Amino acid sequence: MDKLLITGASGLLGSNLVYTAAQSYKVTAVTHLHRLYHPGVEIIRADLTQPGSALEIIRTSRPDVIVHAAAEANVDRCEQDEDWANLHNQEMAREVANAAQMTNAYLIHISTDAVFDGSKDRLSESDNVSPINVYGRSKAAGEITVRDICPDAAIVRTNFYGWNMLDKLSLAEWFLENLEQGRACPGFEDVLITPVLVNDLVSSLLLLIEYHLSGIFHIGGADCVSKYQFGRTLADVGGYEIDLILPGSVGEAGLRAPRPLKLCLDSSKICRAMDFQPPSFIAGMQRFLDLRKQGYVDSLKTMMLGE
Repeated sequence: MDKLLITGASGLLGSNLVYTAAQSYKVTAVTHLHRLYHPGVEIIRADLTQPGSALEIIRTSRPDVIVHAAAEANVDRCEQDEDWANLHNQEMAREVANAAQMTNAYLIHISTDAVFDGSKDRLSESDNVSPINVYGRSKAAGEITVRDICPDAAIVRTNFYGWNMLDKLSLAEWFLENLEQGRACPGFEDVLITPVLVNDLVSSLLLLIEYHLSGIFHIGGADCVSKYQFGRTLADVGGYEIDLILPGSVGEAGLRAPRPLKLCLDSSKICRAMDFQPPSFIAGMQRFLDLRKQGYVDSLKTMMLGE
């Protein structure tokens, strides 16, 4: 059985990846602040921003594959503290990439659609990176660092939603909580994304491991939707009051960091490279709701032990 090490194991992507990958890999899950448990999974608590920490862990666990999902994704906090953003999104990536290279582990580095400025309708891997906020710049720097150190790594740009293990809300969970409480909430009409359900992203990453591809890849959903459409589709598929989702504009939201408007990823490269087809947005949203009915969310949250 291959060994897989996952950083950021308590995050939205990391926890779902740990939960699923444990069925077919010997998993080491690295988390910083949170205590986790999952049968058969080795849990390590560590601060990977500390020099040498990643190398010590990776030398000890000797993974065949590393998925580096740890990052600072709070866009407004990054805007407030550029050093903090660079520490978590570039320097931590450097530590992990160095360790991967030194131990000959295959590295998948998780990046973001926010490395673009939002001026183009469909974004391919060959489009110029031009971030407009500190978060995007720190993630773009992380990509360059990983490519320089690990030329055989895969870098995945994506935008995902789904069920959190932690008591925090992804975009879908935030909309759903408001809908279930009968509260009106805004959805940005001017922000366009290609969101993919985290469980579908997990499946694509596990397939990527099998194919062992190198380079930059976009993995998004099949459909380009506004955040307003996102909320209204969730309401429609779930049988909630659609008109609770109100049209809004990101420019009127009072956010600290500027946000790029058009971030729709073209995933055709990864589709050509391996047997993967992005699911439709409606299919992903239906699966999102079905997972809760099937008890998946309750099972996922049993992994969380505390801080």
